[in-house]
Amino acid sequence: MQQPLLSVVINTKNSEAFLDKALKSVTFADEIVVVDMHSTDTTQKIAKS
Repeated sequence: MQQPLLSVVINTKNSEAFLDKALKSVTFADEIVVVDMHSTDTTQKIAKS
């Protein structure tokens, strides 16, 4: 029997100060989805890296 996949969804806006740490804290997930709510800082760049 196949193990179920685990997805983590992070909703964010202007979270450049802590997004990197948040992403590193969920490395156990099979999939990480970042939903950016029109950030004006470097949140999108961090999420794509």
